[in-house]
Amino acid sequence: MMYKETYRDLCHGTDEKSAEVIKIHGFKVTQNKGNWCGKGVYFYDIKKKAWWAADRKCREIKKNTGEKRKSKVVFADLVDIEDIFIFDLRVHANLCEFERMVNEICENHKLNISELRNKTEEIIELRSLLIDFYSDKYNKKIVIGNFRQRPQEKFEHAIEFANSLDMIFGIETIYCVKDISIISNIH
Repeated sequence: MMYKETYRDLCHGTDEKSAEVIKIHGFKVTQNKGNWCGKGVYFYDIKKKAWWAADRKCREIKKNTGEKRKSKVVFADLVDIEDIFIFDLRVHANLCEFERMVNEICENHKLNISELRNKTEEIIELRSLLIDFYSDKYNKKIVIGNFRQRPQEKFEHAIEFANSLDMIFGIETIYCVKDISIISNIH
């Protein structure tokens, strides 16, 4: 039995100029290495997180070009996506299938992923490559996952407090659209 999923008002943080281009021409898939889920258009379901991403992008633009830009959040819907096109890392069956593929690749190439422990950038780059490979191989149009935010000094106290109460802190849900044809209602 096929199910269809809909995600409304997902948030994409960017700068004001890029937001105008997106509203006129739509989104473009990024090819950046080392993104959480590989190439794609990234969305959050929390506005504050999208504003954080927008502010970060504007800081990067200023650092690289000297140009000051305003932050902007663009909203969009993903409507009636058949479940066979969704790679949801929060779903046990999806995660197990991905693990099988990763283990097979590691065995075939004699790779030991545990050697990367405590090497955050290398792990992110490898994860993004593997997710891209899996998504391409199985024609996934969107990847959804919960990821732990990278540690930041200003949150150390909150992390210690959350850990002392065995609470989860710093987890975010990321929606990485691999096929822009599923994006609608950009506003």
